[in-house]
Amino acid sequence: MSVDKDGFDRSVPLPPELKIAHIREAIEHVENRAAELIDIYFEQANVFSGIVGIIGIQALQALSPYKKHKHPDIAQQRFPDLSLRGRLNPPPEQALESKGTTRPWALQSHYNHAGWYIVWRYAIDQTRRLKAGKVVVIWRGDVPFLREGDWKYEGSKAAEGRGGRTHTFGVKNPAKRFKNSIVYQNPRIAIKQGGPVLTNGDD
Repeated sequence: MSVDKDGFDRSVPLPPELKIAHIREAIEHVENRAAELIDIYFEQANVFSGIVGIIGIQALQALSPYKKHKHPDIAQQRFPDLSLRGRLNPPPEQALESKGTTRPWALQSHYNHAGWYIVWRYAIDQTRRLKAGKVVVIWRGDVPFLREGDWKYEGSKAAEGRGGRTHTFGVKNPAKRFKNSIVYQNPRIAIKQGGPVLTNGDD
């Protein structure tokens, strides 16, 4: 059986040298650190999703062979967030981007670059029941390798001088695309009505 009791699937391909142990420890760090910043979620949820992605970068930087770009402006504004051993201009196979989202399938990006993506799919649970004692729960982790053709352009509807969101790309057919990229799924949680809920487990 490739899925262990904690919900990690060892049959899912991962970026070179990235291990289940790195992801397991990173999830713990993201949940704990993001909980300290939970007030931001209630002020602006989309900003909080960005913070979850940033905390994921920090965790992998500390725990794995994937390191941030040595030049801060590139590390903060361009692709990728991380590369194997901090390599400059890595090939797609050694590039790793970190994304946080509450959506069960969809994923958006400002770029359509080819490379590995680690997606921290999280929920806010003030009852602390989805995962005992946790208010921020990473209930699923996806690690797909996406090619340029996996993305579709989603133009901004903003009119000049009237504001609106910037140009983004979304993954085509995300449920199908991510189905075989789920490296972690909390065994107590399932998707129902578009979001995570507790399953009918033994407890």
